[in-house]
Amino acid sequence: MSVREKRGLISPEYTSLSISQQCKLIGIQHSSYYLKPRGQSLLNQRLMKVIDRQFLDCPFYGVERMRDYLTGLGYPVGVKRVRRLYRLMNLRTIYRHGPPR
Repeated sequence: MSVREKRGLISPEYTSLSISQQCKLIGIQHSSYYLKPRGQSLLNQRLMKVIDRQFLDCPFYGVERMRDYLTGLGYPVGVKRVRRLYRLMNLRTIYRHGPPR
């Protein structure tokens, strides 16, 4: 059972047990009950749009070349951020295969 499903089992209206006691019974941390998932930042959304457009034109662009492209457009990003966005967008670079040896 995922944390999201376990979180749904907790009832704030149930007054016999506090929320932290209910969390302990279910087996999750009480901080995860209060955690609100955050969406992507506005900059990440812009970067993903630019990456998506460029990746459709050049699917052979790896992370470092895409970082250079974004830096040229005025987005100061690092390789780790671009790699994380590639992973988030489920993008895979197409590599050229050389002649067999």
